[in-house]
Amino acid sequence: MLWKLVLSFAGLWLVKYAAETLLAVRKARQAIRDCPGGEILWTHPFRTFSIILGGNFPFPGHMGYYFAKFSIYAQYGSTCLSSIVFSDGTPLFWLADADAIKVVTTERLIFQKDVEAYETLNIYGPNMVGTEGSDWKRHRGVAKPAFNEANNAYVWTETIRIVNQWFDQIDSNAKEETTGGALVNLVTDLTQITLLVISSAGFGRKTSLSEDSKTEPPPGHTVAFRPAVLSAIDHLFVKILTPNWIYDLSEFIFIPFMSKALKDTRESFDALRRHMLDVISQARAWVASGKVEKMDAALLRNLVEANMSQESDYKSLTDEELLSNTFTFLLAGHETSAHTLSYAITLLALYPEIQQKVFEEAFKLWPNGVPEVAQSSAYKESMPQLEYATATFHETLRLFPPVSRLGKPVHTDTTLKARRFIPEPSGKFSSVPKSEEFEVTIPVGSAVLIDVFAVQRNPLHWGVDADEFKPEHFIDTETYRWPRDAFLAFSGGARSCIGQRFAVTESTCILASLVRRYEILVPDDVKHLSFEKQKDILLDTTPRVTLTPNNARVVLRKRV
Repeated sequence: MLWKLVLSFAGLWLVKYAAETLLAVRKARQAIRDCPGGEILWTHPFRTFSIILGGNFPFPGHMGYYFAKFSIYAQYGSTCLSSIVFSDGTPLFWLADADAIKVVTTERLIFQKDVEAYETLNIYGPNMVGTEGSDWKRHRGVAKPAFNEANNAYVWTETIRIVNQWFDQIDSNAKEETTGGALVNLVTDLTQITLLVISSAGFGRKTSLSEDSKTEPPPGHTVAFRPAVLSAIDHLFVKILTPNWIYDLSEFIFIPFMSKALKDTRESFDALRRHMLDVISQARAWVASGKVEKMDAALLRNLVEANMSQESDYKSLTDEELLSNTFTFLLAGHETSAHTLSYAITLLALYPEIQQKVFEEAFKLWPNGVPEVAQSSAYKESMPQLEYATATFHETLRLFPPVSRLGKPVHTDTTLKARRFIPEPSGKFSSVPKSEEFEVTIPVGSAVLIDVFAVQRNPLHWGVDADEFKPEHFIDTETYRWPRDAFLAFSGGARSCIGQRFAVTESTCILASLVRRYEILVPDDVKHLSFEKQKDILLDTTPRVTLTPNNARVVLRKRV
């Protein structure tokens, strides 16, 4: 009798849920009626679950497909498209229009950060990425002063120091190769290098490449620093998808297929936490003793001083916020740069004519080779002379943005202007298409998605060659000015990445140094393949927390 009652209640609930869902979808249909698209999405495209599904679902040709880039907009003939999230009937407006996106990133009271999507990243506590409003202003106000020109100069000198150690390692490996060069797994090497740079320039953990490569843990730790960071990143999806109560339950009850993964995840984040606390503890001691001059790392100094501050809450950080921001900057400060550099170096191997231009520029700056040590003044002297190398890094970010889309809930009824155009029968453009402006009604309760992949390949902004790897897209001339508002790799508006100059300085230095010293070649096992097949293999990609290259590897042959 009881089970019949339960089934009855379950049936009534399902009927009620279905009715409410269908009503919400019908209402959403009315809300998006003046915007092309209208497809139903079974998962919210700006949630962790959608990232995990990545390129597998939705399927190619449908709204929300991760690698659609600009093709869906060309198909519908519009720079603004609509869809509906089936589970709750939320109307979504996809934007590949730089002018509309500029409004969204500027009008922060109407289009606010989708905090729900970032809450999972508050692993150790609230941080700058996962907060909004006054809390976000407080976090950003503490960290932003550290990202100044003096720190950029330090980034430059540390990058030069570390890449020279990398070059020694490459030369040593090349002696063991029979191909006349060293085969390099770019993601592996560049992850270590960029982690060393952010650890040193951001957090004062200055060490050598050889010391960092040691796997023996220091006293009081179960694993070394770098393995602790990498292990935490590897287990990040498990961490953010699993509620805390399941972790607690797994300590007492064996959960098939989960207990081991949960144990490994917990141990990974505990190990990283102990390493971060060591760095913080030393910084606190320096601040307490008035020896802040010992701290070259301005970011850590600012975070710790805010944590130790006795002033108002506006300029302070709790222990949890300090730890969480430290983790966030470590993660964001190395993984995105490592992955983008991996794509960039692979592209230089695939496009030798572009590599030659980077080399000529670097040779002019360093006719006698890359210096082993750089003075702080070298930053201001060198960066302006590396225009093409900088453009190459930006162009890589344009084609392979670390984050492909950004969500913004809508808090007030408003409108946005987009553009309609007519693609040619082939679906591609032999010239920049003609377009006309139209207005889209954006109701409160809906959400807009800044489609970074799409706007950065929109031919209205980047020209008919928007899909091509061409660093000239980022070089101003007398007749061309590159479209700043259509470049969203570092986001836009007030919430743009505060570490942008840090990343550009580090990455430009690495690219120019590498090309000055080595010729970059495609690996022997793909040489015989067609150019398109080489690109498919070497630029193969998986969406994770950031866009991740799967097979980025090259041969580095020392220049004579």
